[in-house]
Order: sequence, then C-alpha cells, then structure tokens
Amino acid sequence: MIKEIQNYIKQYQLNIYQLAVREESGMQSERCQPCNDCNNIYSITKVFLNTAVGMLVDEKRLQLDDTILSILQPYIDFSYDDVWNTVTVAHVLSHRMGVDEGVIDIDRDDIRTYGTKNHLKYILDYPPKFSAGSYRKYTDCGHYLLSLAVERITGMTADDFIRQNILHPLHCQHTAWTRCPLNHTIGATGAYMRAEDIARLGWLYVNNGRYDNKQLVSEDWINQMEKGKFDFYPVKGTSFLQKGGVNGQMLLYSREKRLAVAWTGFEDDRKIKQLTNFVAGLTE
Repeated sequence: MIKEIQNYIKQYQLNIYQLAVREESGMQSERCQPCNDCNNIYSITKVFLNTAVGMLVDEKRLQLDDTILSILQPYIDFSYDDVWNTVTVAHVLSHRMGVDEGVIDIDRDDIRTYGTKNHLKYILDYPPKFSAGSYRKYTDCGHYLLSLAVERITGMTADDFIRQNILHPLHCQHTAWTRCPLNHTIGATGAYMRAEDIARLGWLYVNNGRYDNKQLVSEDWINQMEKGKFDFYPVKGTSFLQKGGVNGQMLLYSREKRLAVAWTGFEDDRKIKQLTNFVAGLTE
C-alpha cells in the first residue's frame, strides 16, 4: 500500500514530508523528500491529549460530566463569567463549549498581543455566548483547558504524562511539545514527531486501545471518542476516521480494515482531502 500512496504523492507533486503505514505485517515509513525528522503535527496533537484524558476517565480520576473549571480552580485567582461554570469536560472534548469564536489560535497568533502571559485568564475573559452543548465551534482554547486539567489531576505537565503513558508504551521516538509562557503544555497543537509515531497512535485505536499486548486505554473510550467526535471524524463512504492538522498533516485509521496511515507535510486542504479520499478508497 505504501508504494501506491507514494506514487500518488509523486504523480500530483504533493508537498508531503513523511509517510507511514501500519498494517498487520508491521510498520512501513518513507521520507518523501528532504525534511526534518520531527515535524509539527499541529492539531493531531489534540488526539494524543484526548487519549490521555481517556486514561484518566478509565481510572475514574476524571468524569466527562465534571465541569472543567471545578478542576482548574487552583490555577484561577481572577474573576470570570459564571457561564464558564456550566462547561463540562465532554463539552470541551466535542468543541461544544458555546464559544462563538476561536479565542486563541496558537499557530497563527502573536501571543505578545494577548496582554498577559496567562493563557487561562485570556481564554476565560471571553465567555461562551451560547449555552454549553448547544453550539459547536472548533477551537484551540478548549484543549489548553484539558491540558491544564491533566496537569492538575496527575501532578505533571500534560506532555510529560503523554510521554510516560502513551509515547513510551507505543515505542515512539523522541518528540517535542510546545508550552505556554507559564510552562503549561499547549495541548491543542505544537507537538513535533515522526509520521510513524502518529501512525502508532492510530494502530492503538485500530486495536481497541491495546498495544504490544497491553491495554493502554479502554475500548469504551475508543468508542466514546468516535461516537462523540472527540476530534476524529468519518471519511465519507468509508470505514476510516480521520484527524487532520493545518498545512496537511493527517492520521487515518480503520478498525474494520485494520490499518493506520499518517503523514506530515505542507500542503493545501483541497489536495489533502483528495489524498485522504484516495488512501481511504484503496481498501474499500
């Protein structure tokens, strides 16, 4: 399969850096052009964080109906609108906090314009305008809140928790994670890794939360992520689910086809959608 995808990338001269395919037979990866070993995976970072949240839910250290600010109170020494107190962990995971704009866009913003080093305060200064659960708006700010929640519950930054409990068990290589000025993991974006390490997470989901004969996260959580669209979305007409990142990053997996595919690059959305449909259609 990897050769067919490579041929498509070459035929359409796509700006893809690395490609990885994980099947029953093992992992195959290729560098499609000269590039860094680790590249910014942008919003695919979110599903690594969501997996960490799932681990805490499995351990009953966190519940989906917990309000997010009840967890974050130790970080809050400023006033905020009471409407935030209705937002639950489930609302955050599904991008249904009720905010009507992104508030922060870590990949594009000049954070010097925020007027504060405290990203949490900056976010809470923009209260949701719709009731929690009633309105969906994709944003980076929710996963920053989730990152703080993981830190609060575990006593370690979210990236350290992910490294210890997800990346190491998946046998990933070295990765890097973006943190805010107060040293909290951004969580929504800014992880740097290889395409094959992204594919390893997809393979974990293919196997219902098991990897290397160890149950890292429950099948219940996998089902919940898919049902709740916690950053995985169906590829229309196929058994595949996808999570993309800006500038052309992608993770695809199918539990039915027992296949995970990932790539990094710098390409426009239209061409990435065409590549995604091509890859998903290879086994359908």
